Amino acid sequence: MLRATVKLSHDDSTATGFILTPDDGKSFLLVTANHVLANTKGNETTIVYRSKIAEGEYKKLPTKIIIRNDETPLWTKHPSEDVAVILVTPPEGADLALISTELLATDDALKQHEVHPGREMTFLGYPHREEASEAGFPILRMGPLASYPLLPTQKTKTYYVNANIFSGDSGGPVYTSLADTGDESTDKVPMITGVIHGQRFVHNTVKGDYITVKTHHQFGLAIVVHASFIIETIGLMK
Repeated sequence: MLRATVKLSHDDSTATGFILTPDDGKSFLLVTANHVLANTKGNETTIVYRSKIAEGEYKKLPTKIIIRNDETPLWTKHPSEDVAVILVTPPEGADLALISTELLATDDALKQHEVHPGREMTFLGYPHREEASEAGFPILRMGPLASYPLLPTQKTKTYYVNANIFSGDSGGPVYTSLADTGDESTDKVPMITGVIHGQRFVHNTVKGDYITVKTHHQFGLAIVVHASFIIETIGLMK
């Protein structure tokens, strides 16, 4: 997943996305949060891929992508949830792991693999534009799943992970390992359970005789949109 996650860079903002490949192996889909692309000004943004020079040595491979034709968005957004998908063409030499769309968690998969509160969830992002290395890899963090019930996802829509996220993390993938299912063939296979939407805040208003101050503080909860809505968004693409 680290090798499939990319930075979305623009003059005014930075966010996260991840590349999925349908079973045909010929198409590449960038998944991110819809608000990331909607809030990006202009007709283009930059995807920061990476190329491998030698073992353990990589360099950034920034590539422009057109996201609008004048004012017409070229991405597909989910009708109600914060999910966006757009077809991309990675540049030649991009070091990109092929992550199948089949790894997106359906309700049946969540039930089958007994995903429950306390399950360790992994997520990738670029908090405050930070990178894990000069090569531009995302930063990996973890936290327990903090919501119940999860199902049906059409009703719950989002879930919490007990972790702080920051500006730049939006659009990043959230996934869990299938290693604890007992099937050795799935030990290294991730199940993508969602995309990062945002975080919860605590809002306070302090009133004095001559001034009123409004503050907000991190609640320590990441808000994640279920992967079932990514599947629906891909299904809506032309």
